[in-house]
Amino acid sequence: MATKPRRFNPSFYYHIYNRGVDGRNLFNSDKDYQRFLDTVGFYLHNQTISYAQFQELNAQARTAYIQLNPKGLRTLRVRMLAYCIMPNHFHLLIKPTESANLTQFVSDITNSYTKYFNIKNGRVGRFVQGTFKSKEIADEPSLLQVSRYIHLNPISSSKTNPKSWLKKPDDYPYSSYAAWVGKSHDSLIDHDELKLWLRSSRGAEKYRRFVEAKINNNPALGIENLVLEN
Repeated sequence: MATKPRRFNPSFYYHIYNRGVDGRNLFNSDKDYQRFLDTVGFYLHNQTISYAQFQELNAQARTAYIQLNPKGLRTLRVRMLAYCIMPNHFHLLIKPTESANLTQFVSDITNSYTKYFNIKNGRVGRFVQGTFKSKEIADEPSLLQVSRYIHLNPISSSKTNPKSWLKKPDDYPYSSYAAWVGKSHDSLIDHDELKLWLRSSRGAEKYRRFVEAKINNNPALGIENLVLEN
């Protein structure tokens, strides 16, 4: 039986979650994390070739490709507001620009990364769970709560590992938290959207306090309906 297409409203943000099959690690090195982030950045825009094909182009060919596809490369498929990439799963907070874009976007990044990982590690078959989980974020308070939950994922995980060096979400390099608190300019994030949400939370420093106030508590408390791991 054919799977019914999933439809997403371009007016809303969505919390997207996916993990490795059987809970396996998706990322084993800094190179793996960076490859995934680069893949996400590539597919944020409309493309006419795959990321693997783009990687094979020399500098001159890449320039020619960009010049031949200027409109597509200026067109965002989704708007990224927050993310956190963990060893065996990832969280994205994104808004589709069209109803069908979100599903294809997630498919493109996971298929591309799976191909890279399989070639690198001499394996075959599915590596990321086939169907990603999603929750519509219907209002402003929920979005800020979910963004906090996403950014505190590394801290929550480190609580089960007494030897972990993580003390604050700033310490984790594979999330958008540094951009939210004004410590970096993250090219994956839609900064126009981020400015609007930071205005809602009364600025980057207020947002930092909002997030760090939850470090010693359960970051999912009160938003269990928006948490996707279980």
